[in-house]
Amino acid sequence: MKLGVVGGAGLLGSTSAFLAGMKGYLEEIKLLDVKENLVKNHVMDMAQAIYSSSDTKVTFAQYKDLSDCGAILITASLPERKVANRLEYLWDNMNIIKPVCESIRENCPHQPVIINATNPVDIFNYIIWKELGWDRKKIVGFNGNDTYRLKWAASIVTGKPFSDIDGFAIGEHGNGQINLYDKMTCGGEPLGLTGDEIGKIESITANFFSEMNALNSGRTSGWTSAVNIESIIEAVAKDSGRVLECSAVLEGEYGLKDVSLGIPVAVGAEGIKEYRLPELTEDQAQRLEKVSEAMKEIIREARSA
Repeated sequence: MKLGVVGGAGLLGSTSAFLAGMKGYLEEIKLLDVKENLVKNHVMDMAQAIYSSSDTKVTFAQYKDLSDCGAILITASLPERKVANRLEYLWDNMNIIKPVCESIRENCPHQPVIINATNPVDIFNYIIWKELGWDRKKIVGFNGNDTYRLKWAASIVTGKPFSDIDGFAIGEHGNGQINLYDKMTCGGEPLGLTGDEIGKIESITANFFSEMNALNSGRTSGWTSAVNIESIIEAVAKDSGRVLECSAVLEGEYGLKDVSLGIPVAVGAEGIKEYRLPELTEDQAQRLEKVSEAMKEIIREARSA
């Protein structure tokens, strides 16, 4: 499979491309960015760096070159800045995403899988779906850091190996994240977290983004994001059906519609193969509905602007 990366000069685009390139399962990675000098630098450097361990080609691209890509990763955005939450990026990036969608629609009539990592992911995932007019299962939003950090925090708090812990966060990639503590397992058995442990995990996951942004470094979590974005790319390229937390457009799942939210989905060559919906408690379902209504209101404002 060939992968196009729109925003290939940026942190998420370049790190995700590099990790996928090192693994060698892609035929070609095509990097595209408005900063042509920087993206061409990445192409020269990355192609040389992976040469000894991978047959994947890395090339500079324009939109017309994406016509044979099986998937396109969108990471295009304005530079990172200090924000309280990811929703503040909405108006920054609105004028970027709509032209990106127009260019993809014009140059990719074969309708490749879209992997969206532009924040706020859930809002833009829905907007991209509407702008492209494709099957909703083709539009896969990157929310994997939420589940990853839930498992990471649980490992820190309990002392149990990260690799043995399983579970999911759902909802918004942001303040509306809902950690499904009652569904978490360790080695296939219920993790059985205490109230004190849940409180500590909740504090770690709720405060991580604001603590990182308080550093005012002009940088987001590029390495962590690359690990989890690459998981989606690999699932598409290999048609693996791996179950990952992704932002998915909902049209009746959990009784919700006209919104995109993070849920577990099986990912393959055509995007979302299956929605793997865990059973929710009454409280979790109410929280998810509340998050959905908040997201829908923002979507309405964004699309009418």
